[in-house]
Amino acid sequence: MPSSQKTIDNKIPLSHLIDVATIKPDGLVVTFEATESERQGLAALFDIPAVVKLTASFKLIRKGSRVKVRGDVSGVVTRLCVLSVEAFDMDFHEPVSVDFDENAETPRDDESDLEALDPIIDGQIDLGALAAEFTALSLDPYPKKPGIVFDYHEDDDDKPPSPFSALAGIKPKS
Repeated sequence: MPSSQKTIDNKIPLSHLIDVATIKPDGLVVTFEATESERQGLAALFDIPAVVKLTASFKLIRKGSRVKVRGDVSGVVTRLCVLSVEAFDMDFHEPVSVDFDENAETPRDDESDLEALDPIIDGQIDLGALAAEFTALSLDPYPKKPGIVFDYHEDDDDKPPSPFSALAGIKPKS
């Protein structure tokens, strides 16, 4: 599970802080779109040509010391094809489901790593950092431009000689 709240000191260029105390009993809906400078910062952070568009929509529900964040992050990123090295735009959509807790710093024995809660730091949750993390999770590590196919076939005629082929000629004859 992502641990977005460790980035509240902001190495992430996208920040959208929500004060947990402002979440009403019926929940809070938050929607935002990254600015041009935030998208440029994310593209540099992710080492990709561009983040063309990034939109996040979340519903926050608070119960006691916990906050459930549900929603999605979507947008368009520019990637370089691993086969043709051509730039192309790629849509992404990532569902988000993360639980936060004011007491998440103290792990409980009955919680597995998969069920670990993200901490609420100084009474705030950074939805921008959460959106950035899920954007990063959506990035294919080996992006291929649509229509580009890797077509490799070995031709024996064009095959370079083995570096050991010269040794074959000096084999002792029996």
